[in-house]
Amino acid sequence: MKVSSPIGDLPFEPRELSVKDGGIEITGVMGAWPAHVRIGPGDLPALARLLAKPAAAAAAAAVITAGLARFVRSGRRTSLERN
Repeated sequence: MKVSSPIGDLPFEPRELSVKDGGIEITGVMGAWPAHVRIGPGDLPALARLLAKPAAAAAAAAVITAGLARFVRSGRRTSLERN
């Protein structure tokens, strides 16, 4: 993983995953410094919104693709193609 900061891109190497105070904590090192990430219950709505965007886009693409495939298989022609 990389963390972008004003001093540049630093690697984040996770070393431990734990559950503390009702949240998830990842401890590790970022460059030469110890670091940790804490994901608390209050962060879940924001994470759900982030995860929903790609999932919604993928679902829409699947529906559109299936509709186009069905249309092509049906052999329907538009009025422009008949002339």
